[in-house]
Amino acid sequence: MKINYERLVKEAIAALDSYYGRNKDTKYIYASAVLTDKGNIYTASNYDSDTASLTLHAEQAALSHAACHRDARVVAIAMVGKEDPEGKKLCHPCGICKQLIWENSLRSGLPIKVVMSNLKGKYKVKEIKQLVPSPWPD
Repeated sequence: MKINYERLVKEAIAALDSYYGRNKDTKYIYASAVLTDKGNIYTASNYDSDTASLTLHAEQAALSHAACHRDARVVAIAMVGKEDPEGKKLCHPCGICKQLIWENSLRSGLPIKVVMSNLKGKYKVKEIKQLVPSPWPD
């Protein structure tokens, strides 16, 4: 399957508007878009809790969104955040999200491409195994 990374990044950027939380002015708003092997794209943003420990990360929400549609065989996942409006840095998944993406890759047998992007549409692609050098389980 040929992956249109530009489209996936645009979908993630558009999903920033779906942020759910008390503080709409925070710079810590993230969104993610997943592409499945069926060609479908599912998006989500972070779902903030008043207690940070219950916050759902954008990548977690997007993976769950795909799974809810019985379409969890992910081939690529893009993430973007509002913390750098000048576009000097790329948004990348945290350790928790890397682990979840890794586990999805293990279950499906697909080498998930992780698309780290910014608000300017710039991006860099790596396979999840490159981002998790000592995975568990392996």
